[in-house]
Amino acid sequence: MKKTDFAKIDRVGEAEETVRAICDGSVDAFVVQDGAGHRVYTLEGADLPYNVLVERMQQGAAILDTHGIIIYCNLSLAQLMGVDHDSLIGIPLQRFLNSDDQVLFQKVWRETLTGPRDAEMSVRRADGTQVSTNFSFRLLTQDKSSTGVLITDLTGQKQQAELTGHIQRMQDEERRRIARDLHDSVGQLLAALSMNIARVAGESHKLSPDVAKLVTENASLVNQISNEIRTTSHLLHPPLLDEAGLPAALRWYTDGFAQRSNIQTTLDIPQQFQRLSPEMEIAIFRVVQECLTNIHRHAGSSSCSIKIVRDADRLRIEVEDSGRGIPKSKQLTLVSSGGVGLRGMQERIRQLGGTLEIKSSPNGTVIAATLPVPRDINLSMSKNEGVA
Repeated sequence: MKKTDFAKIDRVGEAEETVRAICDGSVDAFVVQDGAGHRVYTLEGADLPYNVLVERMQQGAAILDTHGIIIYCNLSLAQLMGVDHDSLIGIPLQRFLNSDDQVLFQKVWRETLTGPRDAEMSVRRADGTQVSTNFSFRLLTQDKSSTGVLITDLTGQKQQAELTGHIQRMQDEERRRIARDLHDSVGQLLAALSMNIARVAGESHKLSPDVAKLVTENASLVNQISNEIRTTSHLLHPPLLDEAGLPAALRWYTDGFAQRSNIQTTLDIPQQFQRLSPEMEIAIFRVVQECLTNIHRHAGSSSCSIKIVRDADRLRIEVEDSGRGIPKSKQLTLVSSGGVGLRGMQERIRQLGGTLEIKSSPNGTVIAATLPVPRDINLSMSKNEGVA
């Protein structure tokens, strides 16, 4: 392959901006418009011509002019739209979106003038079906005459997310059932056993000293077993979460965690905390539970804190420790390929439209989850405040 002659580019600044975009992995080449039409350039040392690279992409790729008209696209985009490749050239890309997403498209496209933008929109295929996709916009030229767009089909991700959500709901229901069975069946059996032992202990004077001592020890063991089962049952699904809400459940859990782990634990949560949906409350509880479990197992921290802040539009949960932190080599892959617990946290938060952030240093780690607060909950808060 011939090396690209960057001297052909009129402005050095444009070349530098384009190289940075290519190094970021957002684009593999750029288009320059001149008297001869649109020319496509690739980086020096590229293994394949630009058109080969783009045509092999599974993502839909297009280049738009200043009017949003497609001046170049790959076969993957044509397949995604369900039309012939040649019929896309010269067509406004937003034509394949519904009216609501056309407004969003215009907004995000305009914002691309100040930097790369991403947005989720639904593409309307030629046969009328809707496909959930992610649009990634980036300017390709310094004069802002060409915009590159990558369009990713999210169907598989959506299906995977729905499956994950379904599995998590099944797990939560199973935990609730096991917790109820432990309390109602095993708990009742232990209560009956405790009463029987109490009756025997009442006549311990008829027994030998050694046997009487065993009766006392058995009573103590049954007491310990009952406490262990009650704790296990509540950890599987704390009844306070259903009965009293998230603050009470978190206070119970953090107090117990501090006693079991000898890690000083503080919880900062607003006193006037309105109830959330059951899905949000269990998700927040599980995130805190998973974070504290990881702190106990891996952080080597003597203290940790949980802080929950809520405003009209969002809820933020921060769990911080003062431990050894996460090695940088592991941080690079932690979010994308973390353990089952971390992936579970991510999926729970993602299902509710939120985000999860991890920041770590040798002085400790902060895990922060941000969730949008549904509008109906906001209205409920306003009404309650008005009554008060």
